[in-house]
Amino acid sequence: MKKIFTLIVMFAVAGIVQAQVLQQQKLIMDPVAKNNHRAIIAPGANQGWWGYVDSESEKGGLGVSSPDTYHCAIFIPGDHTVAGGKTIQAIRFGLVAPNATDAKVWIASKLPNSTSDCIQVVDVPQSELGNLNIDVALTSPYAIPAEGVYVGYSFTITKVSYQEDSYPVLISGTDSPNTLIIKTDSQVPSWSDLNGQGFGRLFLQVLLEGEFADNLVTPLDFGNVYGKVGESANAEVILSNNGITPISSIDYTITTDGTASAEQHVDVATPIAFSSKGKAIIPIPAEATQSIKNKTLTITKVNGNANEAADKTASFTLYSLGEIISRSALVEQYTGTGCGYCPRGHVGMAKMRETFGNRFAGVAIHQYSKQTSDAMFIASNNYAKLSFQGAPSARINRGEEVDPYYGSANDVLLDMEAALAIPAMADVQVSGNFNADKTKVVAKSSLRPLFDGTYKLEFVLIADGLTGTGTGWNQTNYYAQYTASQVGEDLAEICKGGKYGTNPIQGYTFNDVAIASSYVGGSNQVSSQTLTAGETTEVSYTLDLPTYAKLKNALQMDQIYVIAILIASDGKVANVAKVKVTDNEPTAISNVDNTTATEAARYTLDGRQVSAPQRGLNIIRLSDGTVRKVMVK
Repeated sequence: MKKIFTLIVMFAVAGIVQAQVLQQQKLIMDPVAKNNHRAIIAPGANQGWWGYVDSESEKGGLGVSSPDTYHCAIFIPGDHTVAGGKTIQAIRFGLVAPNATDAKVWIASKLPNSTSDCIQVVDVPQSELGNLNIDVALTSPYAIPAEGVYVGYSFTITKVSYQEDSYPVLISGTDSPNTLIIKTDSQVPSWSDLNGQGFGRLFLQVLLEGEFADNLVTPLDFGNVYGKVGESANAEVILSNNGITPISSIDYTITTDGTASAEQHVDVATPIAFSSKGKAIIPIPAEATQSIKNKTLTITKVNGNANEAADKTASFTLYSLGEIISRSALVEQYTGTGCGYCPRGHVGMAKMRETFGNRFAGVAIHQYSKQTSDAMFIASNNYAKLSFQGAPSARINRGEEVDPYYGSANDVLLDMEAALAIPAMADVQVSGNFNADKTKVVAKSSLRPLFDGTYKLEFVLIADGLTGTGTGWNQTNYYAQYTASQVGEDLAEICKGGKYGTNPIQGYTFNDVAIASSYVGGSNQVSSQTLTAGETTEVSYTLDLPTYAKLKNALQMDQIYVIAILIASDGKVANVAKVKVTDNEPTAISNVDNTTATEAARYTLDGRQVSAPQRGLNIIRLSDGTVRKVMVK
C-alpha cells in the first residue's frame, strides 16, 4: 500500500511540475490570421456536435511559449450521459496560431506515444488552419466502446512570432477531469491531466450520431438577484441543453420557504442548440418588505414538453431592497515594475477610469517586485491579503481574480458594467484631510447600511502622477516586441512604435498606486463595525504617508486620494467611496458630526460609560438623540 501511495504522489508532483511549464493567456484573435474559406460539417439526422466546451464560449490560449509539437486530448467515458453509446463521425477543434503546421486529429484507446498507437489518424489540410472551428471527418465512423476513448489532435509550432504561437492550445471554462490532457515533444514530455491547475478545458468537440434524448434542460445557479420592494427584477439564467431539440421556450416555478409559485412561461430570445449553453431572461418578483431570501427556480417544461432532466433546479438569493443605492466598484490590481505584461494592466485600469469616472476606485498594489526594484512597493503586511495567483491580475469588489485588461473574457469593461449594475448594500461617504506638516491623512467615513450586521471598514491611500528616473521607476514591458495589430489597438502605446513601446519603459507615469492602508503588521487597525439598518455611523482613522525617500519625493500632494471600503460579514464589498485628500485642517475626531448638538454620553464598545475618549471604537450619544460611532486612535 505504501508503494502505491508513493507512486500516486510522484505522478501528481510530476503533473504539477509540467503544468508550471505551461502558461495561459487571454487572446484577442487577429482576424487577418484567420482563414474564412473552410468547410463546416452540419449535423444530419440523429446527429449533434458535443464536447466539454461549446463553440460559443470565450476562449484563451495555453502553451509553452516556444517552438514545440503539441498533443492535446479529452477522454470520453463509455457510460457518459450524452456521448455513451454514440458513434463519432467527425472532430472539431480550433487552431489560430499563424506558425502552426502538420496538424492531425486522432482517436486512441490509450494515450498515444506515436501515431502507431492510434485507432485512427486524419491529416488536417494546412489550408484549414487559422480557424476557431476546424471540422475534420473521420476516415470511418467510430462507435464509443464501453471502456471509453481518447479523442485528440496534434500539431507543431515552428516558430513563435505572435502571442497565438506562444499559447496555441484553445481552452475555456473551468477545470474538470478528462477535459484537458496534454503533452509536448520537448517541454512537457509526459501526458498530464491538467484538472486542478486552473487552465480550464480543451476546446474539442465530436460530431455524434445515435439516438438522443430530448427535453433535457438544466439551469445553472445564478447567485444574487436584486429588486426594489414590490417590483420585479430580471435575472439572466444560463440554461444547459442536453436535449437534441434547440430550446425556444421554458416554463418554470419559483419556490420560496417551501411553497412553489404558479407556473410561468418565457420565450428564449436566441434558441439554445444541443450540447450548448444559452440564456433566458426571467422576471423575479421582489418581496413586499425588505428581506433576503434563498429561493429555487425549477424548469418544468421545455418547448411545451415536460422537462426530463435529472437536475432541473437552480438556486438563487433574492435581495428585496427598500432603497436602491448606486454602487462604486473597487478594482484592486496586482502589479509591479518587474512584471513584463503589467503594462497591459495599466492600460486596462486607465480604460476603466476613463469610462466609469468617479464610480471606479482603482488600487494598484505594487507587490510583484521588491522595493529595491520598485519604488512603489507596498509590503504585504500593509495591505489586505488578496491571494493573487499572478500578475497582472485584478479583483473587482474582492470577487474572482480576472485580467485587468481582458477581464473574465475579452473586455474588463464588461466585468465593470456587471459589477456596477449590482445595487450597493450601504451608502458610504468619505473625506480626507492632511495634517499640518502633510505627513498624515485623517480619513473620515460616513456609513449607512440597508441591513443590520457586523461590517469591516478599510481605508486606503492612493496616488496618481507618480514618476521618476533610475532604479525603481523603469517598467519592464514585454509588449515592446509586438505591434498593435498583433495584440489589440488600445494597447498600441505600449507596443513597438508606440509612446511607451520600449523595454523597459522609462519616464512612465503611474496612477492609482496604493501608498498606505489601514493594515499595519498584517491586521486592519479599524475595528469591526456593528451597524444598524438606516442609521448613520461615522468612523475616523489616521493614515501615515510614506517615508521611503524615492516614493515620498515623487508624491504629488494634489493627486492623493483616500478610499473607504465597507465589507459585509459575508466578505462582499457593500460599497466603496473615493475622494481627493484636501489641505483643510481636520477638526477633532470627537466632533466629526460638525453639528450644534453636544455630547451627552460616551460609551466603550462593551457598553461601559466613560468620561473621556478611549482608544478604539467610542459610541457617542448626542444631545439631539442621534448616535455616532467614532474611532479614536
